[in-house]
Formats: sequence, structure tokens, C-alpha cells
Amino acid sequence: MKFNKNKILFFLFIIVSINAFSQNASKIFYSYLLELNNPSFAGLTEISHLSLISNQTYDLNKRSYGHENFVGSYFFEENNFFLGSKISSTHFSDIGLNSMSLDISYTHKLKLNDQFFVKNITLYPFITASYSFPIRLKDVLLEDELLSGSPSLDPLYQLNNTIGYLDFNAGFLVKNDKFMLGVTINNLRQANTATDEENVARISRSGDFVFGYQKEFDRFGIFAMASYFHRPAINKEITFSSFRLDQEIMFNSFTFNLFEEFNMNTFQSGLRNIGISLRYKLEEFDFGIGYRSPLGTNSFNNENSFEAFFRYNFDFLGFLSNRRWEDDSYF
Repeated sequence: MKFNKNKILFFLFIIVSINAFSQNASKIFYSYLLELNNPSFAGLTEISHLSLISNQTYDLNKRSYGHENFVGSYFFEENNFFLGSKISSTHFSDIGLNSMSLDISYTHKLKLNDQFFVKNITLYPFITASYSFPIRLKDVLLEDELLSGSPSLDPLYQLNNTIGYLDFNAGFLVKNDKFMLGVTINNLRQANTATDEENVARISRSGDFVFGYQKEFDRFGIFAMASYFHRPAINKEITFSSFRLDQEIMFNSFTFNLFEEFNMNTFQSGLRNIGISLRYKLEEFDFGIGYRSPLGTNSFNNENSFEAFFRYNFDFLGFLSNRRWEDDSYF
């Protein structure tokens, strides 16, 4: 395998971000599946559910990777708390790289009094314990390993020697009938992933910030959301953060979403991706399919993504609504 320095650093960054960050958030249905990254968003609708999400991403060189998430949340209404769980897996088709993580989360519901500057505020703080299993490379032969017969010095090979680790994420959701705000801080423990005592390879802390607004009209509803993401860096040479805008239109059981993604990092700044998604709700069932396309032909910006999800809700409102979430009077 021959990579120039920047490509190696970028490729390692992608892998570390996906596995060590232990997020595996939805690429396309992010605005709907917010609790994949921030479990407190289970409090947005307060509906217990089980969801399965699958994403497949292709670049212009026909290389691909995908991830799957199986996530569930149950609301203990009498005690005002949620228990959530998530199993995530990521696989790279061309190099046989596989990773997996398991998350367990606790979210508490706190109804705030009217002394605050906005009425009817509800706060949902959460804590998540996340275990990332060791990364594995399968069926890969690197050039220097073949020529020398010794273990490869390729940075990619070093990923095969990572260890599993436990880390913690925390944050909150705050909402009223029109606005919502979510904050997530990841990798609080800054776990060391090095396999020997002489080296230290700690996961950097990272954070997300989400702000949303909804409004209902006679025949439809709108939901707009802005998200900012700060991701961990491998070293001081690389910085990575991004910004996303979502615009949803809801027609009772049918929802259409358009989104734009902007990068602010070492390799690229500006508008990177646009995408659309369609979602349909039938009583306790939710279905969705979506597509994300890159803009331009930058070598670090050529991924096409397809995503689908299925959700079973243990409860449902029993009436049609053009709102992203309801206020407490409906529960």
C-alpha cells in the first residue's frame, strides 16, 4: 500500500473518528435519530422504541464502508428516567477492517419550574458508558510485510494492535414546545488505546451542539435544526469540525428532509455534502430511506451514502401530527 503523508493521516483520522469516537451517528437521518449520539434525545418524544439503521458509503474509486446501529430506549414514566442501549459496527470492504462498540445510557427527566425565562422547560441530562472493542484487520497483506517477511511498518497495520477500552459521554437536552437544545461531550475519560506501557495514545475529547425549532401550520409543519460537531484529532497537524443544517417538512405521516453539510478542517472548508431523506410513519412503525451526495471531486470529498432505517415504537400518539415533538400536555 502506497499513501502519501496527508492521505495516511486522513485515513487514520477517519478510522479513529469512527471507532474511537464511538458515535456511529446517522449520516442521513441525523435530525431524526439524534439519540444515536445523544441519548437524552429520547426525551424529545418520550416514546420507547427499537430501531435498526444501516448505512453504506461509496467513493469514486469504488471503495466502500458501512455501519449498522441497533438502538433501543425505554421510558420508565413513573420514575422519570430512560434506559438506552446501542450496538454499533463499522466495516471497510477493501481492507477488511472491522470495529464494534456497545453503549449503555441513563437519562433523567427534570421538569423545571416557571421561574426560568422560558416557560414549560424540561431538562434531560444523560450519562453513557461506551466500550469499544479492538479494531481488527482481516485478509490484508501489506507491501513491506511481503518483501521483508517482518511485521509491517505501515501506519494502517498499527491499527491491528489496538486494544478495547471503556469511555464515558455526557450531555443534556433541554426543550419547550417550540425550541430544543442539545449538548454532548464525548470521551470524558480520554482512554489510552496503546497496547504497551511505553506509548500513550489517548482519545481526544470532542463535542456536539444542536439547536432546533419547530412550527405547526394548518396542513403541514416545519422543523429546522443547526448542528456543530468538533471531532478528535490524531495530532496537531489535523483539525476537524463540521456544521450541518436540516430543514424538514412534515405532512402528517410523511416527512421530507433536506440537509447541507459544511467542513472546517485541515483538508477542506466550505460546503461538502447535500442530501435528502424521506420518512413514513404507520401507527407504531417508522420507515425511512435517504441519499447523501458530495459536491466537487476533492480526493477527500467523494463519498456517496445510502441509508435506511426501521423503527418500532412501543407507544404512539394515536393521532396525526405535524410536529416533531409534542409538549407535556399530550403525555
